[in-house]
Amino acid sequence: MCLINGKDFCYTPNASLKNYCTFKVGGTAKHLIEVYNTDALIKVCYKCKLHNIKYKVIGMGANLLFDDFGFDGVIIVNKTKHVLFKKNCVYASSGVNISNLIVKCLNRSLGGFEKLIGIPATVGGATVNSLGAFDTNFTDFICQVKCLEIATGKIKILTNEKCKFGYRDSIFKAGEFIILSVKLNLNFMQQEIIKRNMQQALKRKTTSQPLNCPSAGSIFKRTSIIPAKVIDELGLKGLRVGGASVSTKHAGFIVNDGNASAADIVKLIEIIKQKVKNAYNVILPVEIEIVK
Repeated sequence: MCLINGKDFCYTPNASLKNYCTFKVGGTAKHLIEVYNTDALIKVCYKCKLHNIKYKVIGMGANLLFDDFGFDGVIIVNKTKHVLFKKNCVYASSGVNISNLIVKCLNRSLGGFEKLIGIPATVGGATVNSLGAFDTNFTDFICQVKCLEIATGKIKILTNEKCKFGYRDSIFKAGEFIILSVKLNLNFMQQEIIKRNMQQALKRKTTSQPLNCPSAGSIFKRTSIIPAKVIDELGLKGLRVGGASVSTKHAGFIVNDGNASAADIVKLIEIIKQKVKNAYNVILPVEIEIVK
């Protein structure tokens, strides 16, 4: 695979993955390519598939844990930024930062998902993981998803129903598609109401979450129990393995004090899961994705 840096993409060999995930851990990627438009994203994915090279497309890396041994393939960082407005419909490429998109929508009096402000996610990541917070789900506003079917190389348009969105789940979790863009159907709202919703969400995040430490947000999915609640009840706040610890501010978060390894975090996750299973006979499903 031969690529030359240009306006469409930037190639970096042996790139530290600590710079591409919010946990700030991980080894190096053999190849790392930042892509800046949809055509470049398609081209790089095609070349990887053509040459049978292992690859992974990421956004802001907020829901990922990179292995300490790195990634023996190509990490494709999606930095596509195209946004188009047509009345109350918004067409956004998959690399668009969610918070930036919320502000752009605010300026056009379009709202609905503004309570997701401040969450480090791209449109693509928010779609794959069915992002939600404060009783707001990003995927509720999706009309269509434009994606690349990896097996055939064809571009497909999927309706919301075909995406099979569920709690932190979607058809895209299986890795059979690369999301290129989404079409959102938003609500015309007074800007003051949108701003108020944004401010309230940011205040709740600031007061309840450890935003001053590297983390990947909530580690576990909700099941029959609320993970943060039971972890707190078991007295696990502050529990530490190496440089990783259960946040004393929010028991659902594991934080990196700056010296954690991926192995520290994985071991701490397993300890928490075992303690919860012993106490409640429930296996907590992990929300984050471990990339090896």
